[in-house]
Amino acid sequence: MIKLFVTVAVYLIVIFGGSPLVQVICRKVNLPRIDKGGLKGAGRFIGYFERFLVLTFALLGSYEAIAFVFVGKSILRFTKREETEYYLLGTLVSISWSIFWAIILKIILGRIAIFS
Repeated sequence: MIKLFVTVAVYLIVIFGGSPLVQVICRKVNLPRIDKGGLKGAGRFIGYFERFLVLTFALLGSYEAIAFVFVGKSILRFTKREETEYYLLGTLVSISWSIFWAIILKIILGRIAIFS
């Protein structure tokens, strides 16, 4: 039961904690926020699903699927340089956040022995 609780907690941290992290890092490098008049809040929800998928694939050891998520997004986004940089930085931060927590969760669940 404790493993389930920890797993759910990590999923919530990854999915919802990644958005503020992406925003802070993008602001730190002074990239302009891109607003092209798309669906309101769509980028945030895309990020939620992206982090959910990356965490799930990392926990399953399906790293090829993580590459597929990244490549799939890449095909759709290349336009102006600033937009590409904003997108790429946000995606890399989001994926890194998810993989970091996947490693932490694997350590907690005993799937990775780091001090053996």
